[in-house]
Amino acid sequence: MVNSVSFRDRICRVSWGWFSISMSTGSIGTLLYNTPYQFNGILTIGKIFFLLDVAIYLSIWSSLLTRFYTHRHAFKETFTDPEEVYLIPTAALGFATILFGIQVYGVPACGDWLGYVQLVLFWIYVAIVTCLAVGLNWHLYRSRMATRQPFCLVRLLPSFPVMLAGTTASLLAKTQPAHFSIPILIAGTTLQGFGFIISIFILAEYFWSLHYDGLPPMRRRPQMFIAIGPPAFTSVALMGMAEIAKDKFPTYYIPTASSVNTADALIIFTVFLSIFLWIFAFFLWMIGWLSIFAAHHDWKFDITWWATVFPNTGFALATIKIGDLLASSPIKCVGSAATIIQVLLWLGCFGLHMWAYFTHRTLWPGMDEGFGPDEHIGESLDMEGNITIHKSHSP
Repeated sequence: MVNSVSFRDRICRVSWGWFSISMSTGSIGTLLYNTPYQFNGILTIGKIFFLLDVAIYLSIWSSLLTRFYTHRHAFKETFTDPEEVYLIPTAALGFATILFGIQVYGVPACGDWLGYVQLVLFWIYVAIVTCLAVGLNWHLYRSRMATRQPFCLVRLLPSFPVMLAGTTASLLAKTQPAHFSIPILIAGTTLQGFGFIISIFILAEYFWSLHYDGLPPMRRRPQMFIAIGPPAFTSVALMGMAEIAKDKFPTYYIPTASSVNTADALIIFTVFLSIFLWIFAFFLWMIGWLSIFAAHHDWKFDITWWATVFPNTGFALATIKIGDLLASSPIKCVGSAATIIQVLLWLGCFGLHMWAYFTHRTLWPGMDEGFGPDEHIGESLDMEGNITIHKSHSP
């Protein structure tokens, strides 16, 4: 065991998975903005989360670039490491949550010019995540990476940023002129559909695995909440975009359906479809927590625990949006309770992460991603970015 490790070397151990901290932080800021029952100062707290998200995101990129510059082969090796390659898209997800924060906190304060910047950033985001979804998935198929990464839910991540384009569109299009917002809404619907359809196949594999192989080991169980993302964020995106279409779409947007107001039909359909998806997300939410509490004796904090925050925030946002569109006070109360739970989860993960850092349980040789030196964790990266195999020292 290494007795001392320099701060620079510890920074060089940061992996792509650390962007889950940024994703979670930014999503909490957006959730606080949308929570139904607000109090004085809640938006200030939300702004703090947004600024913290930006700081964390830039810090993680700085750490990764330091790692790749210091160990030139580390970037290439990332694409052959099953523990890292699937997590590359979390960088795009972190950027999406920053776009959320800019829209809800920045645009109202800065005015129209920032709205036009958001327009440019949205289309840049669309181009990047589309290339990422196609290119990274092709690489994973070609290299048969799934044979080395047994937990199927992480295979959702390459297509997740594309799917989040719909949620991004549901926020950005509201402040854009109609001639800009309509293409945004169409693009958001297109990419949301692509990501959701891809997720259906992976979720089918996930349920097959649960039926035949049982629950995953405890260190994988926080990642079970990744499954909530597709139905939850699809609900949020569809309802948000349908609500905006009420103001942006012409009365008869579909020429062959000139007897029906397009936006009215759209919002009715999406509300009931979102309820349909919400109950599926609730089922996955319950399965995840039951699985985690059933293994409470084996709890050990690592980076995967941040997966309890970001996808579940999407579930909370979907609940809030359904309550808003149905004008249901009980559902709004559930959404407010979900907001409190998510803030507590973030505080818990953040506190435990700080404790893990200062007690050498993360960013430390043999302890990357929270795994202990006596646990067999398969392939990972050593201090120089090389792939190593950690062998168990247990008798």
